[in-house]
Amino acid sequence: MKPDPGLQPTRDIRAKISRELGNDPHRLVEYYMAYQRKFGARLRPPPGENREVSDEAVERQAVR
Repeated sequence: MKPDPGLQPTRDIRAKISRELGNDPHRLVEYYMAYQRKFGARLRPPPGENREVSDEAVERQAVR
């Protein structure tokens, strides 16, 4: 992998999360899926997908 100082903090955090989960790929996928469920309303929908999210729904997600 080509060194990229701008991406290094992201790589470090991802490595730390993986270590905390015992470097188990199944646990890592579960972790990221739970994270996506928790903050999914904040994600931008894929191009062409018409997904309307109300401000209220985003607010509810932020409170959890």
